[in-house]
Order: sequence, then structure tokens, then C-alpha cells
Amino acid sequence: MSDTTFAGQVVVVTGGSRGIGRTIALEFAKRGADIAFGYLRSHRVARETTAEIEALGVKCFAAQANVGDPKSITRFFQQISDLYGRVDVLVNNAASGIQRPALELEAKHWDWTMNINARGPFLCAKEAAPLMIDGGSVVSISSLGSQRVLPFYLSVGVSKGALETLTRYLAVELAPLGIRVNAVSGGYVETNALEHFPNKDDMLASARQKTPAGRMVTQLDIALATIFLCSPAAEMVRGQVLAVDGGVSLLP
Repeated sequence: MSDTTFAGQVVVVTGGSRGIGRTIALEFAKRGADIAFGYLRSHRVARETTAEIEALGVKCFAAQANVGDPKSITRFFQQISDLYGRVDVLVNNAASGIQRPALELEAKHWDWTMNINARGPFLCAKEAAPLMIDGGSVVSISSLGSQRVLPFYLSVGVSKGALETLTRYLAVELAPLGIRVNAVSGGYVETNALEHFPNKDDMLASARQKTPAGRMVTQLDIALATIFLCSPAAEMVRGQVLAVDGGVSLLP
């Protein structure tokens, strides 16, 4: 994968200032792509990530954007259009959710999670598609919670299930435009997002012990799978959810 080039291409990563999104943005930048990423809160972290990307010799545009807000999405992509004039890759990475049991979730928690994790990627794809003037790729970051029932994960798991269904529909509807649409479903990845889970320590201990590959999935594992799906080698991979979990989903 190290010889795959994205020179001259524009890669958009939502939630790209930290965690998995940051790693994805950096890996595309290492392969020559100009980057645009959205972030929700920390200007300092966004500036640090921007500096890391630009140090690789490519352009980087960062903007505060909330993918749960349709107007914010439209503004973000208008800025990208004004600056770059095109989009070649969209990575729907931004995600959020409320970690509570079903009977403790409120309607506002449901709406918050679904709007960011499912509606947001749909609206981002709608905005990106007209800018993919030479075709392109859309990859959304999902999780095993879309298929497996995990503690405190109802709102996120349901939203990721919707995201994977969206992936299949968009793969068919955008194919005539030369746009490929796929998803990467990650196993347990140790990121700051896990800090919000009441059972974080149990989750990590279980993942380390049970993963057949003998180690946890890293952010780089997710990034490299994303790059593969956007490369010419994956031209005929359409509407698929690629599990990157070290084999843990194969176990009973």
C-alpha cells in the first residue's frame, strides 16, 4: 500500500483532527493527497493536525463543522469547492453517541446520534458527489456494533447499521457517476472515544484476550483499509463493509 499514490487528489475527512480520522488524513497526505478535514471542538488540536499534514508537503484545509447540522455541512463543502474545486475521496469518519442502556436513552440522545452517524454521512455524500468530477470514492467508518449487541451501545449500534445500509444504497445509485461507496467496520480500537464507555477496561481486556490475530486493531489498520478501498485495486469493490477486526467477529 505504500506505493499507492493520491497525488493531485483531494481527500475530505470528517472528524479528521484526532483519532482514526487524523490517522486516515495523515496516511492519505503521505501518499500525496491534499486534505480537507472537519472538526467539532478543539481549534488547537486542529491546528496541530494541519501542521503535521502540511509538513508532508501537501495542502490542508481545516474547518469547524458539525455533521449533525445540514447547514454546517453545506458550508463546509462550499468552502472546499471554493478552495480546491473538486473532491476525489470522502471519508465519513465523524461519529458520536450516548452510551446508555436502552431504557435510559431519551429521544434527544437518539436524534443526536442518528443525525451525526447516519444522516450526516448521507448529506456529506450528497454534497461531495457533484464535486467528484472524475469519479471518486466514499468510505464510511462503521463498527462491529452494527451487527453485534454490545453493552451501552444501542444508539451507536443502530446508527452504524443505518450507515452500512446507506453504503449499499449509495453504491448502486452513485455508480453511474463513477463513484465507489464502501465502509470499513473496525473492531475494538483504543481511542479517546472509549473513555465514554462505563465498561472501557472490560472491553479492552476482552479484546486483547479474544482477538485471534493476537493484538488489538490499531488506527493505522483502519486507515490502510480505507486507502485500499479508495485505490485502483478496489475498483470493483462496491457497497461492501470490510471488517478490520483481527478475526474477533468470527468467534461465537
